[in-house]
Amino acid sequence: MRQYNYLIYALMCVLIWSFIPIVSRFGQEGLDSFQFLFWSNLISAIAVILVAMSAGYKPAKLFILPSNTLIKVCILGVLDCLFYLLLYYGYSIENGIAVLVIQYSWPLIIILLSVFLLKDKLATRQIAGVIIGFIAVIITFTKGHITQLQVEHPLALLLVFSGAFCFALMSVFSRQYSIDPYISTVWLFIFSTLTSLVLLLSFSAFQLPTETSLWPTIVNGVLINGVSYILWFKAMNTGHSAKIASIVFLSPVLSVLWLVVILSDPFEIAYIIGVLLVIISGILCVGQAKKH
Repeated sequence: MRQYNYLIYALMCVLIWSFIPIVSRFGQEGLDSFQFLFWSNLISAIAVILVAMSAGYKPAKLFILPSNTLIKVCILGVLDCLFYLLLYYGYSIENGIAVLVIQYSWPLIIILLSVFLLKDKLATRQIAGVIIGFIAVIITFTKGHITQLQVEHPLALLLVFSGAFCFALMSVFSRQYSIDPYISTVWLFIFSTLTSLVLLLSFSAFQLPTETSLWPTIVNGVLINGVSYILWFKAMNTGHSAKIASIVFLSPVLSVLWLVVILSDPFEIAYIIGVLLVIISGILCVGQAKKH
């Protein structure tokens, strides 16, 4: 059963991340992207430190690291901060369906980086499964109307793709560095918080969360960003890149379903098609008997 722990970790991340659109919608009421990013990172750093210490990690083990390890986790933190910054800024230029599709290119990028950097080998059915998963995202976001993928601002897509690349690179590096998931997550958010603070002071202004945005920001910091990263690093460290990628495609499909259920957005038949395609994608990738 332990061999399937990566599935449990990945599925928990998928479920948590599927609430990002809802939390972000309420969390940025009264805060701009730089402010929301800083407060989320700060809360995440505090949350993962408390979680690590409750898991038995002593302060000396958490905070006293060799210089080469500090450099590695600094890279992870900067990449994470750049992911969200480029994502938010891309949305500020063009809030289009194409942006959403490009955003979820990062599971595909993880596969490519794992093949080139980590020398992972993929079976044909795994490649097909990942492609089907990405198609499911396109169908879900376009509601079955592919012609809606119209681009008015190519710069927005370039920024979002760059952010997706940063997150994929961070995920692959977290596996390549082989750092303890708790320690790497703690320092990732320490450096990400410092980076977002510099960006906040450079391009925005310091402001406390409003009454409306406070609780969404706390939820985003503690759960959606904070604790979920520990689970994500645990999943990535198992080395099942293609299988994990196929599971991640379920997150945006769930997101639109939550928007229908919680915020009463219109329901579309394309959502059912998206779910079915993600299930097929998962069967093709996870069902591969031969380990790569």
